[in-house]
Amino acid sequence: QFGRTFQDRSYRFHIRPRPTGVTSANRIFNLNVRGKRGNIVQTYPATEYDFAPDVFEGRVGDYIHFQWTGCDTNPAGNAGEGTDGTDRSNMVQITSLTDSVPATAAWLSSNTP
Repeated sequence: QFGRTFQDRSYRFHIRPRPTGVTSANRIFNLNVRGKRGNIVQTYPATEYDFAPDVFEGRVGDYIHFQWTGCDTNPAGNAGEGTDGTDRSNMVQITSLTDSVPATAAWLSSNTP
């Protein structure tokens, strides 16, 4: 048997103490981006880009730790709906889960503490 490839799952992480000023009363959330660019057939056995958790509702005083991945290139054929060879992500604030456009500056100024 020749040429077998296995996924490397030998990763390590460290849990650090809370930073100064972040009390035990403050909630800290871990927000991840997972998957890769392309449609479900192109990304198999991975998934299309998604957030984990896929729905997040924070409140004033909460902290969010973002874990974000991406690359400057993408194998040919995995463009999904985008330009070949690209792989970029972004995040915008929306006014509700039924919206698909960014919140307006007016909405942000009246809904931001």
